[in-house]
Amino acid sequence: MTYKNRIITAIATGAVLVNALAPMAFASTITVSGNGENSTSNVNLSTNSTTQVNQNNNANITNHVDSNSSTGGNSSNGNTGGNTAITTGNATSNTNVTNAANLNSADLSNCGCNNSGVNVTVSKNGENSQNGVGIKNTDTVFVNQTNNANFNNDVNANAKTGGNDATSNTGGDTTIHTGNASTNVSVGNAANANVATVGNDGNGNAGGSSITIKGNGENSENLVGLNQYSAVVANQNNNAHISNDVDAFAGSGYNSANGNTDSDVTIHTGDASTGVTVDNAANFNSADLNCDCVTNGLDVNIKHNGEDSLNSVGADTNNVLAPTQYNDQGFKNNVDGNSSTGKNDAVSNTGGNDDPSVTTGNGSSDNNVNNVGNVNTLGDLGGVTVGTTFDFSGLWTFLHGFLMV
Repeated sequence: MTYKNRIITAIATGAVLVNALAPMAFASTITVSGNGENSTSNVNLSTNSTTQVNQNNNANITNHVDSNSSTGGNSSNGNTGGNTAITTGNATSNTNVTNAANLNSADLSNCGCNNSGVNVTVSKNGENSQNGVGIKNTDTVFVNQTNNANFNNDVNANAKTGGNDATSNTGGDTTIHTGNASTNVSVGNAANANVATVGNDGNGNAGGSSITIKGNGENSENLVGLNQYSAVVANQNNNAHISNDVDAFAGSGYNSANGNTDSDVTIHTGDASTGVTVDNAANFNSADLNCDCVTNGLDVNIKHNGEDSLNSVGADTNNVLAPTQYNDQGFKNNVDGNSSTGKNDAVSNTGGNDDPSVTTGNGSSDNNVNNVGNVNTLGDLGGVTVGTTFDFSGLWTFLHGFLMV
């Protein structure tokens, strides 16, 4: 008899896949030219581009699995004459638990801040003219990705072919022959991945700004003020708490053949094996901030203006790149793997042609626990593989495929 339990939990609670391609704000061109003497010209330009992405996931997963497979626990007692035989089949218990939760992906291909520079020209204005240009150019990108995952897996798997009883039989042969008992438990947990790609295609170049003041009349006043500010702020936060409690048992022993008279007594057990594998992977941040929206320099030209002219340029350029990556994890694994073919009894038997015989199969218990957690990368991910048994790209593939169905 075989019992198979398979649980696949794919939760992307509130998961958001964002592909944000912000519209391009083309370069601004300002020209103050050909105005008469004593004229007054004022230009004020304010350009703001803001892209804000907030992604938050919360997953709480609890799995409680009881898997029991038994062909043992048989009795053949108090028989007179004839042969007494107990033969059991194999008992197998297979349990697979797979949990995957919380994926954030943000692709802002053009940075969301494509104010591609400002070109200002103040030229050929008359004497005593007053010309003023004020420009404020602000670009801001905010990416906030937060995941919280709590996994609690409680697995109790049991396979048993033993525990058979053939006692107090008279005459004939007494035989107990058990099949194999095997228990296999696999628990895989994958949680919390943030991937932010900002400006990966290189088309978000803001370009340079240029200011030219030339050919204006005597005593003219020409003023240009330029303020450029570019900021990219990426915050990635993960919190994972994973608890695995696995109790796996396989037994073909605990057989009794006692108090038999005029009987050849044989106990032959099969193999007992347990295999437990626990893979935990949590908390992965990847940020590729190849953002070309920062300003590429400033060209200023002041030339060929009349005598006693007053020409002033004030320029302030600020570029800020502020990535923050934070991970917090707690893994707790409690694994009890047990296999038994022993503790068989063949006592107080009388008569028979052969000596009482007890032969046990092999007992094996293999347990593997793999924990991988807390990885931060800044720059191109490039297919990074972390750990010996768990590839973080698998989390991406699993969840992405699930969400796209």
